[in-house]
Amino acid sequence: MMEQERFELVSAYLDGEVTPSQRREVELLLATDPVAKHLYQRLLQLHSEFQRMPVPPKVEPVEIMVDRVFDKIDRRSKRNFVLGGSAIAALCIAFISGIISNSRTNILQLAEHSNSETVQIALNEPVIEIVNPNNVMLTINDPVLQIPQPPIAPLKNQ
Repeated sequence: MMEQERFELVSAYLDGEVTPSQRREVELLLATDPVAKHLYQRLLQLHSEFQRMPVPPKVEPVEIMVDRVFDKIDRRSKRNFVLGGSAIAALCIAFISGIISNSRTNILQLAEHSNSETVQIALNEPVIEIVNPNNVMLTINDPVLQIPQPPIAPLKNQ
């Protein structure tokens, strides 16, 4: 019997994948052939080592993993949108309520101090003199500096 055939037969015997006649043949071989017995012991040891190895956790298909990642991103972005919208709404409410409360206190202050000093408004003359040290005059239609115009190239007919 060739080495490869002996290995396959002993391995099948160990896995329980032999016919009854092959079983008798392997048992006779193990009883008479020390090389086959050594091979059987090594395969038995290897088989027991495989049985003791931890089973890796079941791996999900890539499509399912990708779908879960995108679902989590969508939930997170929706949550951030809701939180951001709530914060903006709260700021708007605080701003509006601050304006309303300020205008009410200003009205109350004006009502309390209505007999105080009079306010003067100058329509034709400024209250403070405006000084023009260099008599700078700006004109609307004439620029102070001449702006050069780029030459216009005639359009080529194609």
